[in-house]
Amino acid sequence: STITQNEPAVTSLGEAAESWSDMLVKTDEKLTDIQREIDDLAYELYDIGEEDRQAIESMLGQKSSDEDVGDEEEEAVAANTPDLVSELIDYSVGCCFGRFDIRCATGEKPEPPEPDPFDPLPVCSPGMLQNDNGLPAEENDIPGSYPLRISWPGILVDDPGHPEDILARVREALEIIWMDRAEAIEQEACEILNVKNMRDYLRRPNAFFVSHQKRFSKSRRQAPIYWPVSTISGNYTLWFYYHRLTDQTLYLAVNDFVEPKIEETRKTIQTLEGKADLNREDREQLEKAQDLEAELQDFLEELRRLAPVWKPNLNDGVQITAAPLWKLFQHKPWQKVLKETWGKLEKGDYDWAHLAYSYWPERVKEKCRTDKSLAIAHGLEDLYES
Repeated sequence: STITQNEPAVTSLGEAAESWSDMLVKTDEKLTDIQREIDDLAYELYDIGEEDRQAIESMLGQKSSDEDVGDEEEEAVAANTPDLVSELIDYSVGCCFGRFDIRCATGEKPEPPEPDPFDPLPVCSPGMLQNDNGLPAEENDIPGSYPLRISWPGILVDDPGHPEDILARVREALEIIWMDRAEAIEQEACEILNVKNMRDYLRRPNAFFVSHQKRFSKSRRQAPIYWPVSTISGNYTLWFYYHRLTDQTLYLAVNDFVEPKIEETRKTIQTLEGKADLNREDREQLEKAQDLEAELQDFLEELRRLAPVWKPNLNDGVQITAAPLWKLFQHKPWQKVLKETWGKLEKGDYDWAHLAYSYWPERVKEKCRTDKSLAIAHGLEDLYES
């Protein structure tokens, strides 16, 4: 789905997915040929005859050298179009947060050279937004000519008309990548994802967040880095970017987002209540505004309760860092995971975590007196009694 600086290399998501699938199949075929060549050399080197070779390959479940890859196996290699489209939306959100360099998608930034097999692993992947030293970019590292505005505080919001509205920001990214095809691409994406519109996809707990969570999970480790914290109905959601979390994030959420939204909602209520004669549409709008104000007030109180003691440290990992916020996640399976994690934090199972020290400093200090590794983890070696 990348484009040159002048025009798109492909004109639709379906075409892009088909091109990607072709590339995957050809790459898999090439790898199969290379593996076959390696096997031929190994069997020849160890003087293993054809009969023994067939017995070995049969035992290992390998195809013999004269068997072709069947249609079922080729289909397994091919790309899943809905997954690719969800990745595009995920990528667009990441570009807005400054995680990815959108110039890689437009062709403005050339592809990096292939590294030597024995080169050390880079700190950042090639597609990440980096400074001149190959480290994650910060605000002062980005030139004024960079094509996309970045939400450096790490907060987006599901709120039409807001400068940091997540849908508007995603559209900005799509317009940079797809130019005058952006609107058609968004419509095609909704059709492929089987949603009525892109806001619906971003808003529903079982849509975008589930896809993102799956992408950032492996085995029993779940580590989504875009967090939807919401009112109880999910009609107002703040999206936090994990790698920008600080002890000021919740205060920013309160001051720059929730309090202004409450004020805006109250003005709407006052305007409607001041009407001499409310029609049916006015009454419905008033009821929605009143419900939203009540939810926002509860949301605000929970954020204010958490803010003084929630001091995120990325070394604790996603689940522990998110655990105190479990009530604010409306995706029920993820909420359950975080609630269980919070329970274990409360019991003292994770007292090595920095967050545990923020909430229960005296308990952690007492353990540090007899546990040297725990004392070292918290920088409290002076408390350890050898």
